[in-house]
Amino acid sequence: MKGKHPLETLVSLSKGNVSRMANPRSACSILISILAVMYIGHRYAAYRMNTVKLYKSPINDIYRECAKPDYEMIDPNSVPANKICITTLTDAKKADTMQRLLRWRNFNSLLEMTWPNKKAYAKKHGYSLFDESDSLDTTRPPSWSKIRAAQRLFKEEDCEWVVWLDADTVVMNSQKRIQDFLPRDKDMLLTVQKGGSYNAGAWVVRKTDWSLKFLDHWWNMDDFVQPKGLSTSGDNAALKSYLLEMDKAEFDEHIGVPARCTFNSVTVFLTPEEYEVAKKLPAEKQEWYMHHEKYHKGDLIAHVAGKNNKIDTTKMLLKDVV
Repeated sequence: MKGKHPLETLVSLSKGNVSRMANPRSACSILISILAVMYIGHRYAAYRMNTVKLYKSPINDIYRECAKPDYEMIDPNSVPANKICITTLTDAKKADTMQRLLRWRNFNSLLEMTWPNKKAYAKKHGYSLFDESDSLDTTRPPSWSKIRAAQRLFKEEDCEWVVWLDADTVVMNSQKRIQDFLPRDKDMLLTVQKGGSYNAGAWVVRKTDWSLKFLDHWWNMDDFVQPKGLSTSGDNAALKSYLLEMDKAEFDEHIGVPARCTFNSVTVFLTPEEYEVAKKLPAEKQEWYMHHEKYHKGDLIAHVAGKNNKIDTTKMLLKDVV
């Protein structure tokens, strides 16, 4: 077997003498060997995904002013800043062995990197900040626990608004305030993402009877819970399904959908080949130029959504914080 590719090894093992399979010990050894090769292949692929070389898109350094929401906003001075509660979490301490062995993306140390950024922003404006990692529900993939975090804050803390931010978000423009885009009559703010869905990585919710029922229903959509270790957890799919089934009148009454650049801009990172092409193009010719979903300089929050190499990309963003 020496010198063979892992897949060749797998094929060789599967072609072993059939008579040997009659021996339970031999069959067990073969099965263990096959599983070992498969796991090595899995971890190698995950390593490649998490270390791929990426560059910031040139649009990240181009300034733009995000469009104002089309809903009526509250008086910014009517909400005490400390009743605006920002929260996030990580499974770095509580992830079980299976989660650690099988996950594709590397989130290790991610919140350690972004927490000081969130802490500085909260301190600057007087917001309350909560790390909800200790309340992680280990029966599901960690992304689902964002719902539990909001529920706990409304139940046990003095929060009028909860602002959920995934660990892979960075506050880029600390001059902007959350209360400057809060709605007067809506209970929740969501932003769109490609595919006609809404993104569960950053959202804002007010403490009302409607929103408490909304969070309960979302959590109870356990048919959408995915096995641990996959790149998707199911919470976003559940949110999309819930909103599609919701009556339009109810949606319009309770949910506001500002431009994504309001508080959940998606960062654009490019492969070396893509970067060489992009840097030769005039800014206005680039695919993502002034797109409301894509991060530009001046936006409040940059979200490393859907990227595999989250550690290196987040480091790049933290260098540009103002």
